[in-house]
Amino acid sequence: MLKIPPPLLVLILVISNYFSSKKIDLIFLPNQNLISLIILLIGVLILITPIFKFIKSKTTIDPIKFKKVNKLITSGIYKYSRNPMYLGLLMIVTSTSIFYLNIFSIITPVIFYCWINRFQIKREEIFLTEKFGKDYILYMTKTRRWI
Repeated sequence: MLKIPPPLLVLILVISNYFSSKKIDLIFLPNQNLISLIILLIGVLILITPIFKFIKSKTTIDPIKFKKVNKLITSGIYKYSRNPMYLGLLMIVTSTSIFYLNIFSIITPVIFYCWINRFQIKREEIFLTEKFGKDYILYMTKTRRWI
């Protein structure tokens, strides 16, 4: 199975948004840069909050070596989203998509969303169900995957 670290995928998509803006006609919206900046800041905040929670709980944040996780975290931002780090990354991709708004950049958040669901989250959910059993299944019934 293809294993691309989610931050690397974000970097690839952000760079592709930048280069597509040089080759494809841009679309302009009122307050486009401001909207992009606000989404970026919210995305970074959503991304770093769970990272500190993982560090405090002494469990891994490595999305490739997720099998090293030793604790199920369900509090804080995890009460609202099972994947807030991926949500933060999605918002970062979305913010650059809006900043470099063109026909190609519109699809990059969709690419990220589909890729992460298919190649990352589904694998993590299988592992977490096996590792934490009923606790994780109950958590899945109470908390949405994204928001």
